Amino acid sequence: MTDALVIVGAGIEQIKAYELASKMGFFVIGTDINPEAPAFDNADDKVIASTRDPDATLSALKKYFSLNSSLNFSGIMTIANDVPLTVATVSNEFGLPGISVDSALIASDKVLMKNVFKSNGVKIPLFREIGSSEEIAIAMNEWSGPIVIKPVDGRGARGVLLLTEDTDFEWAYRESMSFSTVKRVMLEAFIDGPQISTESFLIDGSSITPAFSDRNYEDFLSYAPYIIEDGGTLPALLSDEERRLINKLVEDGSAAMGITDGIVKGDIVMGEDGPVIIELAARLSGGYFASDQIPLSTGVDLVKESIRFATGSKVDINDLAVKRTRGVAIRYFFPPEGLVREIHGAEGLGDMAGVVKSEIFIKPGDIQQKVKAHPERAGFVIAVAESRSDAVKMVEAAIDSVEFIID
Repeated sequence: MTDALVIVGAGIEQIKAYELASKMGFFVIGTDINPEAPAFDNADDKVIASTRDPDATLSALKKYFSLNSSLNFSGIMTIANDVPLTVATVSNEFGLPGISVDSALIASDKVLMKNVFKSNGVKIPLFREIGSSEEIAIAMNEWSGPIVIKPVDGRGARGVLLLTEDTDFEWAYRESMSFSTVKRVMLEAFIDGPQISTESFLIDGSSITPAFSDRNYEDFLSYAPYIIEDGGTLPALLSDEERRLINKLVEDGSAAMGITDGIVKGDIVMGEDGPVIIELAARLSGGYFASDQIPLSTGVDLVKESIRFATGSKVDINDLAVKRTRGVAIRYFFPPEGLVREIHGAEGLGDMAGVVKSEIFIKPGDIQQKVKAHPERAGFVIAVAESRSDAVKMVEAAIDSVEFIID
């Protein structure tokens, strides 16, 4: 029989996983609701099902494997796709490696996640679920400083708003709620401090975190009240002790969620009293963090290790050890709103010093919308250098070299 790996999602950011799995000898099956999804070009076969519908995906895969008995269903995974419940539903039904359905449910509900953290003594900001805009005013009086409102099932910073006393609370409540499929929102105390992205692998409950990245929010007030990230930089400016504390925090948070093995992506903020968890995601990260930035900076390929884990192979702790430390920076394009007339300089990005990957999502004739969430950014550049500072200089030079003519 031929060993088959299912990858949930066939978007552009999933392509590396498809390519790598094929090189590792697997028959690669992609799932996506879009029959023309780009990663399908790298698949051996495809199954059409919504990545966000666990039952539909399970039903479609049951049918597929019943008709393809020469294939051994060896594992299921995803990357850059926040669908832990879909992956867990299938892996548990077929007896494959992965997290439990209960853990996936926790990872899919930010309030449930925060309650689990709180009951297990894991450091988090103050939070509460709310059912009306009036509750925002109550929290504003009880908590000191700004507050964040977000959908409990949000993705890609959709509906995440920074609230101050001057905010129209009724508008903010409606705006955030409009991005929630389950029509639930929550409040969270805003902690002012450096924000860190982490990518960790858990083996028998122990966390190994090869990658720490500084999230770049230098200009986030320009998009207020929307909280928009303009990329990140590796390695993060952290001491060894801060890295140890963050890794332990991720380990404790994962344990609280019932996750002892596999990948966990962390959103961490460094508060006055040390690191605090904003969220943990039970998946490989997007934004080309897991697929490109981490291997470029550290030499660690977490996509390969996740494929090994998903298909039942033992992950060697030595393969998670940092091999090198290079500077890697990603930044995004933020053109002004309006009709895109012309774009100058994009064709030369690949020739610029340090640039290893770039893409512009818009083209002449498109309308650039106001950026209210991460998917609305107009493109990105990734640059690599021997030092962090040089990587930042190179990526900023590349971003500045592109001119958008907007009406």
